[in-house]
Amino acid sequence: MDGSFVCYNRAGLEAILPHRGVALNKIDGVYYSSNCSRIITGLKEVKENDPDLRGHFPGAPTYPGYAQDEFVCLAAAALISIEYSGLKKDPHVVQKSVRYRRSVVPGDTLIAEVRLREMRSRFYIFSAEIRNQRNEMVAEYEKIVGAV
Repeated sequence: MDGSFVCYNRAGLEAILPHRGVALNKIDGVYYSSNCSRIITGLKEVKENDPDLRGHFPGAPTYPGYAQDEFVCLAAAALISIEYSGLKKDPHVVQKSVRYRRSVVPGDTLIAEVRLREMRSRFYIFSAEIRNQRNEMVAEYEKIVGAV
């Protein structure tokens, strides 16, 4: 992949991740460039009818933290799968540390920059930031640990 730029939509993510159905509703797609290996950008548009908004909160819908976590973790898992295509097991997240900075509401577009910081045996350590379409910080992930 010398100098290539790759975009995966949900259908493309199904080819590299074990997730299906509603699990993939937390992410719309990812962008990856081999020029910036160890970094992936995830995208998610929060729509009025998003099932994760139900009950969070009536009259003032807010996209919940657990859904933001899943979004970032799916992007991290995609990065593992792209960078290390010969894996024999599916990547999954085993631990995370996060600070939420701003509420997410319908109409927001989330942009996550996920960075692979280091590898230790079968563990992958990431950091990440989620920003909205106005470039406002939504959440900071100091540590995401993925494993295969």
